[in-house]
Amino acid sequence: MTITDFVDILLHYHDKHGRTGAAIEVLASRSIAQVLMDTTAGRHFKHASEAPEQPGPKAVVDSERLVSVDANASLYDACHAMRVNKRRFLPIVTSPQDCGILAVVTHVEILEYFVATFREERRLFDQPICELGIGTFNEVVTVDIATPLRDVLKLLCTYDISSVPVVDKTGRILALYNRADITFLATAADADSVVVNLGSSMEDVIQQRRSDEPLYTCSKNATLQFVFELFADVKFRRLICLDDNRKPVGVVSIRDLLSYFLDGLDWPDTSTSAC
Repeated sequence: MTITDFVDILLHYHDKHGRTGAAIEVLASRSIAQVLMDTTAGRHFKHASEAPEQPGPKAVVDSERLVSVDANASLYDACHAMRVNKRRFLPIVTSPQDCGILAVVTHVEILEYFVATFREERRLFDQPICELGIGTFNEVVTVDIATPLRDVLKLLCTYDISSVPVVDKTGRILALYNRADITFLATAADADSVVVNLGSSMEDVIQQRRSDEPLYTCSKNATLQFVFELFADVKFRRLICLDDNRKPVGVVSIRDLLSYFLDGLDWPDTSTSAC
């Protein structure tokens, strides 16, 4: 269970039980097992209760249907399993038989390896990222600074994205909001306070949050080499591409960069099986 899973579940109970403090109390009284058994709330557990979309000998699933790879799997097997099953992290297990977890890998760690391996191959990465098809440049999701937190969280859940650019009335970038930000919970004195905080505007949320979501930007004409160098320096998770007026025109995520490698390099075929 991740923080974003919990926030999505909390929002679900908030809407389902009347948007009152009583709704939050209902969630507080439930165990994780009870939430999982709730067919509408349990679907918010992104990393559980789903079978892999492309089963085969290397990616495996335990008795709880948790997608993982065994210790002998290749890097491609891990990337492939994360990609087709839309996972942000992946457990590495001892073997398909016992599924004992040895470690957990994330997009950041895999991209770190790629950057360290290919960073000096400058001739390969002189093209702009928009020409290479890396990232989203058509319909960039943004929220106005006056948007209530409740609506922002719903938007993130609907589009299955972890962060969204916050813009002013002219459309210029101000900040980046991540749905893992639980300031609205940490500053709440009771269940009713949680409901009040969910109605706060993004302006208030940004001012009150205890730590900022780092905002890293670039031009849409930035080269892949520039993106690599920036990632090596700051380990960004999401890069916002801006026009000359500082308005968001594109978003490049770690997942986008990994997909570029998976599509562009000559990898072997892979397959999966069940634990």
